[in-house]
Amino acid sequence: MPEENWVEVGTATTNRIPDSNVDIFLDLDAPPICPNMTDAEFRRKVIVLTKKAVSLVDKRMKEVGAWDVKAQERVSDHFGTKDEAVRQRLIACLPRLRKVLDDLGPKNFVRTSEDLIRHLGCMPSNKNVSNELASVCGPNTATHTICIAPKFCTTREYDMYGDSQLATIVHEASHFHDTFSSEDVIYTMTSYQKMWAKEHPDRAINNADNIAGYIVYGEDVK
Repeated sequence: MPEENWVEVGTATTNRIPDSNVDIFLDLDAPPICPNMTDAEFRRKVIVLTKKAVSLVDKRMKEVGAWDVKAQERVSDHFGTKDEAVRQRLIACLPRLRKVLDDLGPKNFVRTSEDLIRHLGCMPSNKNVSNELASVCGPNTATHTICIAPKFCTTREYDMYGDSQLATIVHEASHFHDTFSSEDVIYTMTSYQKMWAKEHPDRAINNADNIAGYIVYGEDVK
């Protein structure tokens, strides 16, 4: 059966003591991840999106390897500098990001829940909640769980110069501590991102939207 038709309902551990048991309660009537599509449709969507994200990271990896003028300009645009330190960080972190994105499957995407974020080891953030598309717990490198908020569901799949579902997946994956361990200093996928980067090159390389912008901005992947 295709992976997108499966739903991960959880894991549990027990012991070998006779008559010991653990109760698992499943809510198979829970609402879908996105109210405007079935979970099967959502899972098919994220499979396509993650594959496109991987292809763009591959492109960026080749660019930082070749390091021609065009590659340097793109790095400078999104990180405010093209110095060797930024290049080396990209050389180190892009392959890690690629691996996580490539390993993502439908089971990694769940409906957002403050209780789940706590369970994964983080405190829910009150920052930018009204505009939140998704969230993760950065230290959660065991399952790389991405919590999907309702706004993600109505956001465009692709946008060359703005927020999109594709950019959101890259943004969230960059937070994991085994990729970039990025932060949310500012939120912007507009041209303002480049202006901010030039004023804050020391922070731009660690900002999730700058990393996502560097990877997807201006790319026509439809």
